[in-house]
Amino acid sequence: MGFTIVSESAWNYTRVPNLFISSYMPSANGNFVKLYLHLAMVCQHPSPGNELSVPALADCMECTENDILRALHYWQREGLLLLTEEGDEIRCITLCDLPGSDAAAALEPAPAPAAAVRPVFSAEASTPAPAPQEDRLIPDRQSYTPLQAEALMKDAEIDRAVSAVEQLLGEPVSPAHLQTILYFMCDIGFSAPLVAALYETAVQKGKKKPSYIEAIGVSWARKGIQTPEEAREESASFSGRYALVANTFGIRRSLAPAEREIIDGWDAYRFTDDIIEEACRRTILQTGDTNLNYASKILENWHKKQIGSLSDIERCDESYKRQKKNTGNTKKANKNQFQNFPQRAYTKNDFSSLERQLLQGQRN
Repeated sequence: MGFTIVSESAWNYTRVPNLFISSYMPSANGNFVKLYLHLAMVCQHPSPGNELSVPALADCMECTENDILRALHYWQREGLLLLTEEGDEIRCITLCDLPGSDAAAALEPAPAPAAAVRPVFSAEASTPAPAPQEDRLIPDRQSYTPLQAEALMKDAEIDRAVSAVEQLLGEPVSPAHLQTILYFMCDIGFSAPLVAALYETAVQKGKKKPSYIEAIGVSWARKGIQTPEEAREESASFSGRYALVANTFGIRRSLAPAEREIIDGWDAYRFTDDIIEEACRRTILQTGDTNLNYASKILENWHKKQIGSLSDIERCDESYKRQKKNTGNTKKANKNQFQNFPQRAYTKNDFSSLERQLLQGQRN
């Protein structure tokens, strides 16, 4: 589900206040700055029907969805934007005016450093927060010469990693991919299985660009991920289908392996995400619980009825209501027929005979 983006200022072209460049940009992560500038451009140059989403921003910035969320919340803490959220869904992003700055002031010289006031969003903002685990420092990337790369590839583990990556990509590794592999193995310390898991994660998402793969690997390194199992657990937590189910059910923890196994079984039905979401929503309304097995029964029933869209579900609902109404009317009609006793039919001769019998009885 996407979200809208609006601004407190009516800018006609992309502007970046000097205060942002002088006071906010130097201490911010480079990817955070890229995202802010991109949002400023999109906000100041809106197009009809333009809708953003975290996955779309991740593709545009060639980073992970988690990196986008970290950047958005970072700028919110800095007071440069405001997120409107419903549960875990972002509905709107508002780019805020910088303190002491407006659309016109963006073209004026930057104020003296002493006049730069950092915004405070809450009382806790005045106390420096400890750096999150994701911001763990990692070595800068260096470029290896062809001779250095050739020498390093004689290492058995690097050779295994290169072979695994070639199988995943379905082609020989390019120089750019080789530089990425050497960076993670020689500079950061990834093992060959972890490099294979890194490329497997990217390929499963349909991504093969070295820059995208590097963004995922850097994120893993900052989180201290060291094994393929930890990497797959991290990827599973942010998988689209898992996240959809967790958000719909209001689950605020990582899904257990048994729960993910049930969700994986739904792939056989080839339902779209909106149908999966509807099944989860009905499970909550009908059971009041996050019962994945109940949701599975709903999906199985829809699969048998060859449901392919939400409109098909609506038609099935209407058909069920009509059938239930007709069944109720039939039962009501049967109940009114003298408690289901058979009714006797009388002719004129029957009535004459009964009348004679009655008169005869009175005479006697």
